[in-house]
Amino acid sequence: MSDTSGFEELVAGLQSEMDQAVIERRGTAALMRVRIAGALYVEALAAGVPHALAQDMAQDYWVGETSAGGLTAQVSDDAEE
Repeated sequence: MSDTSGFEELVAGLQSEMDQAVIERRGTAALMRVRIAGALYVEALAAGVPHALAQDMAQDYWVGETSAGGLTAQVSDDAEE
């Protein structure tokens, strides 16, 4: 029985490491998207785009990237590499 327990501990440890790696990748991806949305907003303002439109542009980018098909799909693709 101790072999089974040791194996189960090994698997649990590997699962924990994999979970941590996924959390880190998702966090990195989210921070990257935040920076891009902010840069989009700032650059749009600098180019003379009105505040409300610049805000909408940044929001459209954010929503598109963080929707179910955006952020989660990217993280899943990264996990396969």
